[in-house]
Amino acid sequence: MNCSRVALFACFLVLGGCPQEGGPNKPSGRLQGQVVGPGSPRGDAYVFLFAPSEGPPRGQAVPRYVTAVPDLRLGTGDARFLFAEVNPGPYRLWGFLDANGDVDLSVDVLAQPGAGDWLPAAGVELEIPAGSVVEHELTLTQRRRHDPPAFRVTGEGTDGGVVTVPDSLLSLTSLDVEAEGLGLLRGEEARFFVRLVDRDGDGNADDLNGDGVPELFPQFFLRFMPRPGQTVPMQTDGGPSQVIVPLVINPVPFVPILQGDVTREASATSLQLFVVPVAQAVSEATDGGQVLTPLAAMPVGEYQLWALSAEGAFWYIPNALGARDSEVLHSQSLRFEIVRGGSPDAGNPIR
Repeated sequence: MNCSRVALFACFLVLGGCPQEGGPNKPSGRLQGQVVGPGSPRGDAYVFLFAPSEGPPRGQAVPRYVTAVPDLRLGTGDARFLFAEVNPGPYRLWGFLDANGDVDLSVDVLAQPGAGDWLPAAGVELEIPAGSVVEHELTLTQRRRHDPPAFRVTGEGTDGGVVTVPDSLLSLTSLDVEAEGLGLLRGEEARFFVRLVDRDGDGNADDLNGDGVPELFPQFFLRFMPRPGQTVPMQTDGGPSQVIVPLVINPVPFVPILQGDVTREASATSLQLFVVPVAQAVSEATDGGQVLTPLAAMPVGEYQLWALSAEGAFWYIPNALGARDSEVLHSQSLRFEIVRGGSPDAGNPIR
């Protein structure tokens, strides 16, 4: 199984970005339109302006501007949105309708669509000239089937608040994760939805390295969070690359259910994961895709554990929920460290 593919659709997205401010002598543009959904949609609609070619589902992005159409207005038939003062230039328009009220733009992992929410088929690339008013609809045609893959890590070694993983190629590290809605996701009962990966859409499950084990969603990886002074590979534009360490799902329970059919889906309340001890740098290609470069060693330090669903929804730990004074949310503060050495003395509570 080619585990490097886990990063290809990772959207390190926080939908709470602050709008850019125009200078006092800089003329602004204006964007206005309607949120158009099937039938009479209800819920709060969130509308975003990203930089060109950025935003979901394309990759890492923070919106330049954010506005909303509250459910109270939608209920009266008023679906207008407005960006009153926008720095002139190209943008990408995107948004969604929160049908069940569980989106929270102030919380990293809750700032995304969930089960039952409506999205556009794609973002809209547009130009906003200085001093002009641009009209454009945001048409919502696709309904998200499942909630984000919210989870907690279980098992011996999690009570201390830190899970350590050795960097040794000879050490096999496994983690057990349970689906957990935390009382915050209202779309459906918390479950993992497992399906075969078919990135090229040819109807066949992806097995990129020919080992006979197909790729599976949801995909998991550890994302390196460098501290000051820790270096990472740089991209051609001078920005830092993301560094990830893949994990793979134990496929045994799902092979007889999926039977090689990319249209089938299995649900599970828990998964067993195995760490693949090879770090990879994720950088952007000239065509907008991503390039994965294996590193000679896994960087020692702090990581986040990410899950990515087939629909592009995500979850990671630790997250902002873990900072709340709540026993229910304590699992979301769990930290992950890769340590030097492969012996139990180096610290590896979950094996």
